[in-house]
Amino acid sequence: MQDAPTGEREPTIASSPSGIGAGTSYLVVGRLAMAVLGWGGTVLIARRLDQEAFGQFTLVFSLLGMLSIVTDLGVGRIVIGALMRDDEQRATVAGSYILLRTTLGVAGYLAAMGVVLLAGYPREVVVATAVAGLVVVLATPSDAYDIAFQVRQKLGSLAVIGTVGQLAQIALTVALVIHGGSLVWFTVPAVLNEAIILAWEAPAAHKLLEFRYRFDAALWWSLLKEAVPLSAGAAFATLYYRVDSIMLASLDSFESVGVYGVAYKFVDLVHFVPASLTIAILAPLTAAWPDDRASFVSHVTEGLTLLSIVAGGAMIGFWAFAGPVVRLLYGADYAAAETATRIVVTGESLAFASSLFIIMLIAVGHQRAYPLITLSGLAINIALNLVLIPRYSFEGAAAATLATEAVVLALLFWRVRAVGGILPTSLGPLLRLPVAMALGLGVGLGLDAVGPWIAAGLAMVVTYLGSVHLLGIAGPGGFAGLLGRGGDE
Repeated sequence: MQDAPTGEREPTIASSPSGIGAGTSYLVVGRLAMAVLGWGGTVLIARRLDQEAFGQFTLVFSLLGMLSIVTDLGVGRIVIGALMRDDEQRATVAGSYILLRTTLGVAGYLAAMGVVLLAGYPREVVVATAVAGLVVVLATPSDAYDIAFQVRQKLGSLAVIGTVGQLAQIALTVALVIHGGSLVWFTVPAVLNEAIILAWEAPAAHKLLEFRYRFDAALWWSLLKEAVPLSAGAAFATLYYRVDSIMLASLDSFESVGVYGVAYKFVDLVHFVPASLTIAILAPLTAAWPDDRASFVSHVTEGLTLLSIVAGGAMIGFWAFAGPVVRLLYGADYAAAETATRIVVTGESLAFASSLFIIMLIAVGHQRAYPLITLSGLAINIALNLVLIPRYSFEGAAAATLATEAVVLALLFWRVRAVGGILPTSLGPLLRLPVAMALGLGVGLGLDAVGPWIAAGLAMVVTYLGSVHLLGIAGPGGFAGLLGRGGDE
């Protein structure tokens, strides 16, 4: 459920509906490139640092990830609605919003430093947080400048500059690996990434939209007040995603945090799919509600189908080959992450549907239930971690995450169902997805027993996708129909 409003690039609210297939292709490609590059960087860092240092590295960025509670607050989705109106106040709203987000970024940085100092973490962690915290200071205004690209429907540009920034980040990471880097130095590439993005995005945004920078306390308050449900929901969701690493550091060891961080990196890798889809689907859902419920349900069906197919593939892939993939990429020192990886990827696969349900609630104006649901998830996650971490370490944290995702998904489904008329009346072809998963998993495990696991994995993918197509799970037009619908940027 990580694509809930917790610091991701906010979705555009277009004035006209568009489909979700072809319209998301550039987003998927761009986010996939960024995910793979970022993931590759952490592989290199994990191999260069010892387990304790990598655990500290994971802790620092988990803490900074939690700060979207302070730096985002969901106001981006609120302000975009105002910017869609072409009036004389638009430039003032845009500029005041940038100042608000920048102020929140500085507050987030100070909050991070306060946490590590008060918690009594080692000096290396404090210094690393001081350097890595600059990511928050830089990323918060650059995230805010996204509004110009969203209003003008230029999201492809964000994918391009994001990829450029990630390339610079991994290039510097490679240089540090070659010449020898420490925990603190390995935080610098992420700062470079955000500096490049902001340096390009700020002037580019001014070419698309006028910004009149004025401090307006009344406007800030109105934006924050209207965004309260999203802000609170985002805060609780961010906490229950990140708190497990913090609790591991307190209840276990930095080495356990590092192993758990390896498992969670695979979640980050597959997360780009729901993140991309939810960006694209909010506009058509908002445009269709409430006058064209048939179109609303059609978009939901497309989104649910696409997410279910990817989630099914992710689950069987990691169920079968988590062990050899972890050892290949991170080395034998992190082989213990195998089971935790299977568990957290399964949890993220459940969260695919949760991401769609959240966007549906936002589109129909029922987001007030969102904070109550994520607060429930946070309470469950903390309670389970308190019991499971002392007994089962990082595998206990992974199990707590899976259980939390299952509960949150059930609660979101219940709330969406209560709205009425926005869910498909029949799951139809999706009921056959477990058959395709079983066929793919059977082929993968069978061939893995007699040959190289990489060949077995490729055969599993082909079998799974072929079964999805032959069973008609992707819909009447197959994959071409599912991915070919919709418009471009």
